[in-house]
Amino acid sequence: MNIKAEIHNQLGSDIVASSVAAIAKYPSPIVMVDMGTATSLSLIVGSVYEGCIIMPGLALALDALSERAAALPPISIETASPVGLMGHTTEEAMRSGVLYGHASMVDGMLERIEESIGQSVTTVATGGNAPRILRYCKRPIQYDADLIMTGLYLLYQKNAKKYRKA
Repeated sequence: MNIKAEIHNQLGSDIVASSVAAIAKYPSPIVMVDMGTATSLSLIVGSVYEGCIIMPGLALALDALSERAAALPPISIETASPVGLMGHTTEEAMRSGVLYGHASMVDGMLERIEESIGQSVTTVATGGNAPRILRYCKRPIQYDADLIMTGLYLLYQKNAKKYRKA
């Protein structure tokens, strides 16, 4: 994998491993959506990592709401899904805003990425929050829970061959 972006020395090992797996498993161009503490969308064309977009994850968004807006209580994203789009309590409204808002943010960014490169992308999601968010996305997004582990295995295989020859 070639890393075109200036961030090559800052790119996390989790993103590198997941990108290696995505390249091996999915047709190009690929947008890999990693939904953890932060949500990142990485664009991979062929075997080239073109760059990424980084946004706050679900917990960070909820924490920011409760810490910065005095009237909003701290809530957990783990407790319950929103009853519907429009919340009927403060907690429901916060959950709805964060979950539907996050899904809309991912859908919107994918649309912008496709517009910027002039073609549709294969989208694969991974990370602890992906199952929670993907059900609210309008776009088809493949969920791959083991993407990082697959990438680590592929990197291990590549490096093991190199050291066996030495």
